[in-house]
Amino acid sequence: MSKIRARAQTHFPAVLLTLISIIQALALELMWSKILESDWLWVFGIQAIIGWGMILGVFMGILQVWVMYSTMVMGFVWQPSLRDSIIPFIIGLQQFMLVALVGEQFSTLWLYVLGSIFVTGNWVSHNSFRRARQNPENDEFFGKTNPATLRDFWPAMSIVTALVVFGIVIDVTQNQTWLPILALIFSNGVLILQTFMFRRMWRSIMGLNEMSLDEEEIT
Repeated sequence: MSKIRARAQTHFPAVLLTLISIIQALALELMWSKILESDWLWVFGIQAIIGWGMILGVFMGILQVWVMYSTMVMGFVWQPSLRDSIIPFIIGLQQFMLVALVGEQFSTLWLYVLGSIFVTGNWVSHNSFRRARQNPENDEFFGKTNPATLRDFWPAMSIVTALVVFGIVIDVTQNQTWLPILALIFSNGVLILQTFMFRRMWRSIMGLNEMSLDEEEIT
């Protein structure tokens, strides 16, 4: 059984990244088709501004999922489970829904779906990191990192709560101008921030932060 487990750990990263890349490619294709089919995006106005904000959110979401998985798979080793091969399909469906909800009339369902992607992404990363901590090959990284506590989940919970609150307020007020724009600015800002956070983690995994400190000491 140990040989089977070792073989699974060896081939799992390539299989998972291939699956993720296919799903993200399909999401990009759907997004591009939505852009070409939506003539209203090319007519300057409030609807076009909101529409391009949603398109940017979709694109940043696709990048976020790819960065998350590529960082985890190439940076850590953990015992794969069957759900690791199933969850990417769920995330893919959520992304496809996000693209489908892009329309001339802003739908708050777009915000709710984006919030569900944040929930799924954080659940995936937490479970993967928890199993990776148990593998001795990752001790160099996790030896310097404390286990996650409830406080570490507050940022993700705050983001999801904010998206839901934005959606409820827009539904109640029926505002189709500045409130959707404000919600999209918040959404895209959070996605960009998340990408930089994964960039920081990647530099930590690769030891680039330590290299930078050594170079500063030399100079």
